[in-house]
Amino acid sequence: MARVLKREAARRDLIAQWVWYAENAGIEVADRFLAAVESTATTLARQPEIGIPLPLKKAALRGMRRFPVSDGFEKILIFYFPFQDGIDLVRVVHGARDFGRLMPEGFFG
Repeated sequence: MARVLKREAARRDLIAQWVWYAENAGIEVADRFLAAVESTATTLARQPEIGIPLPLKKAALRGMRRFPVSDGFEKILIFYFPFQDGIDLVRVVHGARDFGRLMPEGFFG
C-alpha cells in the first residue's frame, strides 16, 4: 500500500493555505483544497516518479520533486521525496513563492 508521510512544515503549509482559502474564498473552497491535496498526494504515492525532479545542489535536497495540486489548485505545488512505497511530503507552497530564497533559508521549515 502506498504511503504519504507529511513533514511538520507541510502540515503547517496546509493549515495556513486552508485558513487563507477559508477567509478569502469560503470554507467550501478551503475544504476542496484539502481534498485536492490528499487526492494528488495519493496519486503521487502510487506513482512517485511522475513529479518533476528539481536540479538542486544541496545534498539534503537532492532527489526532491515537485508536482501541482489537482482539481483547480494547480498554482499550489507539492514538494516531495519519492521512496519505494510512497512519498515524503516536504512542503506545499504557492508557485509564485521565491524558491531561490526559500530553499537555502530552511525549506524543511
